Amino acid sequence: MFIYQTILIMIMAALLGACQSPVQKNTVPHEEEQTAEPELETLNKKIRSDSLNPGLYYQRSKYFIRLKNVNQALSDINRAIGLDDRKADYFVALSDIYLAMGRIPGCLEALKRAEELDPLNNEALLKLAEVYLILKEYQNTFEYTKRALDLDRINPVAHFIRGYAYMELGDTSLAIRNFQVAADQDQQYYNAYVELGMLYMSQKNPLATGYLQTATTIEPNRKDAYYLLGLAYQEQENIPKAIETYDKLLIIAPEFKEAHYNLGYIHLVYTNDFKTAIRYFDQAIAIDPTYTDAYFNRGYSYELMGDYGNARKDYLKTLSIHPNYENSIIGLNRIDSLEGL
Repeated sequence: MFIYQTILIMIMAALLGACQSPVQKNTVPHEEEQTAEPELETLNKKIRSDSLNPGLYYQRSKYFIRLKNVNQALSDINRAIGLDDRKADYFVALSDIYLAMGRIPGCLEALKRAEELDPLNNEALLKLAEVYLILKEYQNTFEYTKRALDLDRINPVAHFIRGYAYMELGDTSLAIRNFQVAADQDQQYYNAYVELGMLYMSQKNPLATGYLQTATTIEPNRKDAYYLLGLAYQEQENIPKAIETYDKLLIIAPEFKEAHYNLGYIHLVYTNDFKTAIRYFDQAIAIDPTYTDAYFNRGYSYELMGDYGNARKDYLKTLSIHPNYENSIIGLNRIDSLEGL
């Protein structure tokens, strides 16, 4: 039996960020350094001439957040709050920093403070919904998205968050409905199209390719939609389109090992071009020397070519990585039988 790579990349890019993101080192020049970027240097000059202006520290904190320089961002937002602790936006920015640092309690506390200062702050409400989604507290997620939608019915982020919550709860119908509304309200909403594509893929619905194609046009340099689109074509056995899509993906991301692997699989199974299959498996293994499935399918390609020596080496290699890899054990037994004839 072949090992078919069907990893679906679950996307949460619409959230504030990964809650376990490592703290970034300070890579941006400090304010006293002369090598700062123009935007930073302008902010530094303004702060030097108006050092008690909290809005300037807030602006510089947002600059550092964009650069993922969380330590400097935290220092500046704390200065802003120290000078003025009545601005909801300052606490929303603080929540972004805490989330990037993986400090969920601090993130939640900052957002609650923002909500207290401005109960109608749409950004604070949506970010509270996102944090509760991360915490899998879905009732709170729905409560805050409802409040955001009560403020503004044209609110694609709120619908996207609701869709993701319904998806995690297993309600595919409501998930699709909310993702679709998000895409309708914002026709450039990349993540909504990707999620719709994945959900329709899980149902083996041909609509998947349309949504994923749209995603690739919205963000032509994002690799996840291309990979999913290649998988969708592959599952539909539209081999020319699958090959074309994986080739495009490898232009964007040459080190994407799963694309090399899947191209190898296609040439092994669908075109019976074993030499080409081996070349792609070679590339996947070069990227990841522990890629067990690639070793096995390269070994099987060698076996089908009658090169039992190299097939045996690859089967043994898979077993050195995963001792109970059943397909390789079967392959070795099959080779022993063939060589004993």
